[in-house]
Amino acid sequence: MVGADGLRSTIRRLTFGPDSQFMRPLNHIVAATIMKEPVPGYRHQDGIVLAEPGRSVWTFPFTDHQPGLLFNYRADNEDAQFRRPPIASLRAAFGPEPTGPVLEHLLQQFEQADDYIFDSAHQIEMDTWHTDRIVLLGDAAWCLTLYSGMGASTAMAGADLLGTLLQRDPDNTPRALREWDQKLRPFMTLQQKSARTEGLTTFVPQNRRDAMMRTAMQQVLATQTGKKVMSALLAKAFKEMSIDIAAV
Repeated sequence: MVGADGLRSTIRRLTFGPDSQFMRPLNHIVAATIMKEPVPGYRHQDGIVLAEPGRSVWTFPFTDHQPGLLFNYRADNEDAQFRRPPIASLRAAFGPEPTGPVLEHLLQQFEQADDYIFDSAHQIEMDTWHTDRIVLLGDAAWCLTLYSGMGASTAMAGADLLGTLLQRDPDNTPRALREWDQKLRPFMTLQQKSARTEGLTTFVPQNRRDAMMRTAMQQVLATQTGKKVMSALLAKAFKEMSIDIAAV
């Protein structure tokens, strides 16, 4: 059995134990939806970022539908965020100052959304991702959070490697699962650490220094040279992520 059922995996809970044993809180709340209307005064292809220490809001343009909307904020008491409607928690987190026209529009878009996500950010940390016949995959096993930007790709790479090893050793599933775990774990551990540090501060600057660094990075990426350098770094990261599956 393969458990690829997400952060709060039922298969993980039934097989390995309660969520509290494996969920590492990052003390941040994420809220996301698809906007019904773009921000007035901006082009359809524009992305918007409002960020300051402890909180940020992003919009992501798409060619085939309205922009995506993502709020992030630090919350030392995560449970308190769920004791009131999500929009009330968002307004508290992005106050108490009066909202400007852009932020107010984004808050209204979230409030009017037909569907949304409002959740705390957690990583999954486990000593093993499998028993002899049950294996966890993707967010159920190692959840990198959205701050890594590699959740879907690592899940697919992990699934591909799992299939390769099971096919290569069909008569010894436990051995194939152990080999799979050993090959993936160092990379996932590295990516989780990166998501908690560089990845998190990219989305939500934790202090003024982070905010200044993020602004400087945006200015670099606005240049052709900066884009080429970032493309090269991403290509290197995805090459490492493959874990040399072809050689397996």
